[in-house]
Amino acid sequence: MSEKPVNNTLQNNTINFIKKNLKNLIILSIFLILIFFCYLFYNDLQKKNEIKISEQYTYATIQFKAKKVNESKQLLENIINESHKFYSPLALYFIINNNLEKDSLKIINFFDEILQIGSIDQENLNLIKIKKAIFLFSIGDDELIVKTLNPVINSDSVWKNMAIKLISDYFISKNKKLKANEYIQLLNKKLKK
Repeated sequence: MSEKPVNNTLQNNTINFIKKNLKNLIILSIFLILIFFCYLFYNDLQKKNEIKISEQYTYATIQFKAKKVNESKQLLENIINESHKFYSPLALYFIINNNLEKDSLKIINFFDEILQIGSIDQENLNLIKIKKAIFLFSIGDDELIVKTLNPVINSDSVWKNMAIKLISDYFISKNKKLKANEYIQLLNKKLKK
């Protein structure tokens, strides 16, 4: 029989708590509902943005195939400026592969802009740095190539050995054997580990 008074006391305490804090509980409930709807709205907005950017990329490739190169290039540059983790690098690679931009400095700036995208994971950033270095090979800016690849070389990236091999091959092709040997020795040390 002693359970009934305990249950009644618990019920009374709960009812009293609700009566005293009804206003706060209603405000908290409304706040939580608003947060939930904001979250849904944000997700919906993100999905619509993804669709818009993918449609722009597809349209840019169609424009290119239709020989509307300037329109295609402009759309691709807009996609790069959107700072999308997937389509921005893809747009840059399309521009490079199809020689839509002749200004090397502008392409380097596009690479730098893409490397600033915070939503790209580190391994993909390292891959983009390698692609930037490969682009820089055609320019022949040794200092910029080393500056681009050193963060990959000095990391634990899966792209580390590739970066070392690329830079050593680059220096061999430029008849800079001492510089190439430094990186070859570094590569050999990494491979032995």
